[in-house]
Amino acid sequence: MMESFAISTYFSPGQAAIGGAVLGAAVIFKTVMVGDVLGVSGATRSIMAKGASSNRVAFIFGLMLSGLVAAAVGEGSGIEPAPEGTNRVLLISRFFFGGLCVGLGTALGNGCTSGHGLTGLARLSLRSWIAVPTFMAFAVICATLTNAADSLPPTSGVEDSAPDVLESAAWAVGVALLLMVVALVLSFLRGFDENAAKATVELCTGLSFGGGLLLSGMARPSKVAGFLDLGSGRWDPSLAFVMAAALALTFPFFQLVAKRMASPVMAKSFSLPTNTNTVDRDLVLGAILFGIGWGVCGMCPGPLWLILAATPSLSTLVCWLGVLVGMGTWVLRQRCLTAPATTSQQGVPNEQVEKSGQLEEA
Repeated sequence: MMESFAISTYFSPGQAAIGGAVLGAAVIFKTVMVGDVLGVSGATRSIMAKGASSNRVAFIFGLMLSGLVAAAVGEGSGIEPAPEGTNRVLLISRFFFGGLCVGLGTALGNGCTSGHGLTGLARLSLRSWIAVPTFMAFAVICATLTNAADSLPPTSGVEDSAPDVLESAAWAVGVALLLMVVALVLSFLRGFDENAAKATVELCTGLSFGGGLLLSGMARPSKVAGFLDLGSGRWDPSLAFVMAAALALTFPFFQLVAKRMASPVMAKSFSLPTNTNTVDRDLVLGAILFGIGWGVCGMCPGPLWLILAATPSLSTLVCWLGVLVGMGTWVLRQRCLTAPATTSQQGVPNEQVEKSGQLEEA
């Protein structure tokens, strides 16, 4: 039942905006250095579909390292384990179903909040401008109908430790900035292994992105639920400031700076998606499924990697199981669809075929 509308006492626009700025800066850094899109679900899905490359593993490890920093500095620093006083069976079912929709949806739609939201919108990708409003609308509807803010409530312990997020994120971002300087120096040293330098970039990108997730509140399911659930009577609009602050950096970068760059620092050319205007059934269906999953469980791949390292719990593992099952289903589907097509490409390398249809991904 819809309660009287009010703003949550946990509304934190300043901290959310700072976190969003850190997320935007991480996106820009990766693009400038290696010329690629920062996408958590894309990196996770690629590991499942193509194997664990050093760059993908380094990025994911950076995300998890930010969670370990949070746990070491502030005993989790506001990152939530399973809510107390909740029906365990319903909670586990909620997290598995939500994770399943998130995994399958991000794979089908080729992205989520990072690639479509922080990069695709800034690049004026039609795919992203369709996907983001779609998954946001379905996330709000599902979170409101399932009373997400009541099912994933902030506890007093979480709120008491929330200020520690600032210290945790400062450590994570500080270490990331140090690694960024190291990566820049290494990129200009002759004879240094290029792959190692790129892996260093991926590591510090993941670490700084994790710091942004900590600051913004995206690593807290209750914070996400408070934003998406409009029927709780205590709406928390903090996450709107996260997106606004991130886009305030990424939009002018992609529109004014990136277009004037001949090449990234560590690569001969940019590897940004080119087929950004193809709106198909998979994109729309994927955005719908991701929105449903995000609204139900309040988590997506980036925060999940971070929470898994910081405060692993049964609910986190069950949610990850759902994500992996969803992504795994997509991988099997793609293998069935592309196996006959690959043999009919008259000797064209598989990577070349895939690159020619590259889509916005996160």
